[in-house]
Amino acid sequence: MRSLTLLFRPLILAVALMLCVIPRLAQAQAQDQKLYLELWAEAEAFRSLASKNFLAALKNSSTPEANLTFAELGELLWLDQDNADDWSIFFRHSLVNFVATGSEAEFVYFQHPWADITLLTLWSRTPKDNRLRIVDTGILLNSVIRGAKVPFQIGRGWMQEKASAPVAIGQVNAKTTSQIVAAGMGQIPNPLASLNVEQAEAMVAGAALQWMEHQTSLLPLFVDETGVAHAMRIAWNRLLLAARKGQLADVLPPNTPIKELNAVDSALWASLEPVAYVEDGKNAVSIFASSHNPNIYATLAISDDNNKVKITHFDFYRFSDFLDKDAK
Repeated sequence: MRSLTLLFRPLILAVALMLCVIPRLAQAQAQDQKLYLELWAEAEAFRSLASKNFLAALKNSSTPEANLTFAELGELLWLDQDNADDWSIFFRHSLVNFVATGSEAEFVYFQHPWADITLLTLWSRTPKDNRLRIVDTGILLNSVIRGAKVPFQIGRGWMQEKASAPVAIGQVNAKTTSQIVAAGMGQIPNPLASLNVEQAEAMVAGAALQWMEHQTSLLPLFVDETGVAHAMRIAWNRLLLAARKGQLADVLPPNTPIKELNAVDSALWASLEPVAYVEDGKNAVSIFASSHNPNIYATLAISDDNNKVKITHFDFYRFSDFLDKDAK
């Protein structure tokens, strides 16, 4: 395996070079809509396929050099040499973000809001068929994108907010998205411009820790144990059954928008997977994101009082709604 320094020097140099060019291009003209749609289609096709079959996605959308970087980066992030499945898990709930600049290479960010990390990919047209493909990649802490300074603090940013978990994740992700777009459009200095190779290496270590924290936090929902987590599993299964039978009003609080929830497509319900879990005494909140549409997530809050499980809140959220609020 190449050393971290060798692994990151090409991407850091590419970032530094591109950051000199992108602001002038972006300030001179709006995004090229044709290019935007092409890049969006390529990036989303890669994300969607990678979430099911990462190796097939690489074959379709990545260059051999980038494939090697993915493999080595995966060893560092997931601590696993055979890490194709880990990459698929990452892409299942990642959001695509970019600014189409019309440059020779384009940056596409795959934001994972739940672990609060982002995969930075560099796309360029290949001579063979002129298609946009991934030519390099690296990992970022979202806190750095949002302007955090050295030494980088490790921890998912949304967990440190005072707002409720579903609102906090939406608000923090909106800040990350807005920073990426503003920097790409040349409206603010890009926070990545001042990073050196050693700091990029530190971000990889930090990202690995945050991913581990994210995955570990979900374990109570999967292990066979008693307590609040067990009550959460019971509540979720009860909720899914009620949704299939059209009986949500029987299990949800009176102030819940039952009519809207009954209109949710069954395929969306089936695509929801746990991405966050937080306990506070006898209360707990679990968040489930759609693997088909990562923009959508649902939040279930319960209380477990003397083994009597009570659902106190349930609703769907969209990351895009928080972007709209942030823009206003």
